[in-house]
Order: sequence, then C-alpha cells, then structure tokens
Amino acid sequence: MMEEQEGTIIHLIKNGKKGFFHALFSRFGIILILMLVQAFFLFGLLRWFADLLPHILGGSVFISILIVLYIINTDLDPTAKLTWLILIMPFPIFGGLLYLYTRSELGHRVLRKRTNDLNKMTQDEIKQSAEVMNHFMEEAPGPASLAKYIKSSGCFPVYENTRVTYFPLGENLFEEMIKQLEQAKEYIFMEYFIIDEGFMWGKILEVLERKAHEGVDVRVMYDGTCEFSTLPRDYPKRLRKVGIK
Repeated sequence: MMEEQEGTIIHLIKNGKKGFFHALFSRFGIILILMLVQAFFLFGLLRWFADLLPHILGGSVFISILIVLYIINTDLDPTAKLTWLILIMPFPIFGGLLYLYTRSELGHRVLRKRTNDLNKMTQDEIKQSAEVMNHFMEEAPGPASLAKYIKSSGCFPVYENTRVTYFPLGENLFEEMIKQLEQAKEYIFMEYFIIDEGFMWGKILEVLERKAHEGVDVRVMYDGTCEFSTLPRDYPKRLRKVGIK
C-alpha cells in the first residue's frame, strides 16, 4: 500500500496500476477472456465438425432451454432473472457456468441472508407517522400509495416539513460535503456507486483518515463493479490500513 501526499490529497493506488495489466487480470478481464475462449471453441466445433452442426446447435439450444427454465423458477428478483437470461441465451455454456459459479458463493449467500434477517428484525423500529401519511394521501394519493409500498418493503417512512438544499453545481456540493465531514464527531458513513482516485476522492480520503485517527467511526461502501474499471480488488484493505472500514 502506498500513500502519497499532494498537499491535502491522498492516493492509495500507485501510479500506473490501473492500466492494461490491471484490466487484464481483473475479474472483468478474466470474464472477457473466458467469453473469447468460448467463442473460439464454438467456432472450432462448427468448423471441424461441420457434419455434426445440427447436433451441436440442437445440444446448445437444449442446454439453453434447461437453464432458462431453471432460472425462471428460482427465487431471484425479476431484474436478476432478465440479466441472466440475456447472458445465457447467446452464451449457454459460459453463461451457465458463470451462473453456477456466482450462485455457489456461499459467503455471499450467508451475508445476504443475514442482512435480510436484520432488516426483518428492525423493520418496526422506525415508525411511520399516521398523521403524516394521512396528509400525504389527501394531497397526492398516487405517490402516497407508492410510499406505503416502500415503507412496507424497505422500512423507509415518509416525513414532512423537511429541509432540502439544492446545489446547482458539483463544486458547491463538494465544498459543503467537506465542511460536513469536518464537523463529524461520532461517525461518518458514505455510500457511492462509483469511486475513482483523483482530486475529489483524495481530499475526502484525507478528511476520512484524519477523522478515523480522531476516533470517529468511518465506513465507506461502494459498488463492487468499480473493481472492473477504477479500483483494484484489494482497495478495501488499503482503506482499512488508514482506519476506514
């Protein structure tokens, strides 16, 4: 792990570590290579065993149908089912093996079950004000019905008389974000889809590391697909080394 200081900017990735070889040996690179291998394998079968082409195509279609029927009858949410079907139908062999691999990740399944159990245990801890919901139903019945569904499925109640600050530019938001982070006394929880090292994240890292050393509970969550393009696989370990969970 390397920590470079540029004034108040921190980098946890060495320069040049996000180039060709990082992409090649990342999960995304391995998946791409496996897809190319399958394409080459299928092309070879079609060329070398041209006489058996009907059998090969028939077998591929049969495998696709079996996997598709299996996925349709699983307990996956509709979005996940559609994603897998789009992948498996054109690439039955690779898609099927990838599906089996991802579904066999025992640690992930256990963690997801634990998260769901915790959500069920705490879903009644945050109460929905009946008065607020009644006001909402009177003013906007359609959105209020959607809000009821969100509350029942995800424990997100509706509030009224709240305050929102609009930032017309990202620079204004960033300036206020740094001020709020500097004021934290007990905890800082941050969640993002995409994180990449640069001026903005480097400045935030500097504040987070300093706050962690002051005893503030600092935690960061980001989408795992960042590993495909912006961050190395061991980035969580690098964050932990500077006190960020």
